[in-house]
Parts: sequence; C-alpha cells; structure tokens
Amino acid sequence: MSVLAINYDLKTPGKNYDKLYEAIKSYTWCHILDSCWLIDTLKKPDDVRDHLKTHTDSNDEIFVVRLHKHWATNFSDTSTEWLKSPSRTWD
Repeated sequence: MSVLAINYDLKTPGKNYDKLYEAIKSYTWCHILDSCWLIDTLKKPDDVRDHLKTHTDSNDEIFVVRLHKHWATNFSDTSTEWLKSPSRTWD
C-alpha cells in the first residue's frame, strides 16, 4: 500500500459531486483539505485518476500523486494523525 494525494478543481458551480466523493471514499481515506484527499491503496496514480474522472465533467481537473515519507503540515489534527499512523506504508 502507498499513500496517494488526490487534488482537484471542480469547474461546475452547484453541481452535485457526491459520486466523486463516494468513489474517493471507496479507498482508505483522509479528507485533509477542501480539495485534497489522501488515500491508502495498491493502485497507481493514473489508475486512481481514471477511476475518479468517470465521476467528473470533462473540464474538471484531477491531480493524483504518490506521497513519500517526507511530508510536512502546519496543522495538528486527525489528518496529521492519519499520516503518522503505523499502518501507513511509505516508499
């Protein structure tokens, strides 16, 4: 397993993106910022992107990147604890 960060810009104001959020929540996840989620998965970033883009419009943008063990935040909350969990696997 590895941690991937999912970031997006959703371009359609007022659109119901619940299917996208449900797709993200099909993984082990953490909603770390408004437009950023972290997931723990065996999938590659392009596979996750392809999965998620089936739930977005063609003008929406999705960026998926693998995180490594060197990361930093300026907040201390459940998101940070999720990242620090001993169950997280880092490349």
